[in-house]
Amino acid sequence: MATRDLILHLGQDLFRTRGFNAFSYYDLADALKVRPAAIHYHFPSKDDLARAIIEQERETFHAFAVKTDRLPDQRQRLRRFVHMFAEHAEAHRLCLLGASGADYASFGAGVHREIQRMATDILAWLERTLQEGRKAGRLAFEGTAHARALMVATNMAASLHLARILGTQEFKRVSQQLLSDLTARPTP
Repeated sequence: MATRDLILHLGQDLFRTRGFNAFSYYDLADALKVRPAAIHYHFPSKDDLARAIIEQERETFHAFAVKTDRLPDQRQRLRRFVHMFAEHAEAHRLCLLGASGADYASFGAGVHREIQRMATDILAWLERTLQEGRKAGRLAFEGTAHARALMVATNMAASLHLARILGTQEFKRVSQQLLSDLTARPTP
């Protein structure tokens, strides 16, 4: 793997586990057994690194969305979305959107734009999936698909925080209840 890719991989892991402001270029250089100048060569500033990590995550999510949208059943799509978060819960990692929130004020305008784009991508996919699922009769919920998408996204992000504190069983409870609530038929 190329040095730039190794930096991105480790940077993303530290972002998700420690928080972006809790590691330095020296931490990256030490772990990768390279000089700090090698980190600066690829990412002149820490905001450059943050933008690259978030851009990479957006590409990963886009690939997930394209693949998952091939599934005809929106319930399956939501289960796959929740499964992504389950992997993070098991590894005691936060989603990048949740991890970004803690350090948001310290980022520059360019990083803010990338975080906002990431949030918009996720919410747009969720909203579309929820709308399609309700129209097909596979998903049931009150209110707008946009409001429900916000609820799903915030529940998943917050459940990763709780999983770190109280254990992964809490993530499982939240995600199972969320899926159950969306797939249950409304009572007349």
